[in-house]
Amino acid sequence: MTTSTRSSSPTPIYEELVEEHGDILAEAREAAERSQLTASQALDWSDLRRRD
Repeated sequence: MTTSTRSSSPTPIYEELVEEHGDILAEAREAAERSQLTASQALDWSDLRRRD
């Protein structure tokens, strides 16, 4: 394990974890947004009303 001497950052532990493992929170946020978009498209029945 390497130690970091970044004292200017308000969250040095988080930044170190992001460097080691990637930004998991950002990836989870993006996956949630994609899932929400997919679900809203799947549940959008507005086209059915227009065809009548």
